[in-house]
Amino acid sequence: MVDTQVTSDMVEEKRDILDEIEDPYELYEEDSINYAPVEELDLRAIVKEEKKKIKTFSLNSMKHGVKGSTSLFRLVPYVFLVLGFIALKNNDLLDIAVYLPSLLVGIVVGSVSGKELFSVEK
Repeated sequence: MVDTQVTSDMVEEKRDILDEIEDPYELYEEDSINYAPVEELDLRAIVKEEKKKIKTFSLNSMKHGVKGSTSLFRLVPYVFLVLGFIALKNNDLLDIAVYLPSLLVGIVVGSVSGKELFSVEK
């Protein structure tokens, strides 16, 4: 059956079932969208159009950045950290040789638990 189709040039390229499920609209196909030859493309015009699409820094984008950076979830830990340093320094309990290795342990544990919590499963 396959040999007869190959000899008669009736080869139909069918996509696998998994390909149809993962990419039903063929967005990840290797075929190029623009069929024009490279010599006919006006690259300067294409670059100008793409630069216009890029959003520049605006007041609206600055508002969103300020909102995120002034949230309590970001500010409270820093206040707690500074007050902790002040309390340790005032009581003569601040020992940098002990603090830095224990800080490293916290960073490693936070990194590992963050990867487990926020990993995207495919």
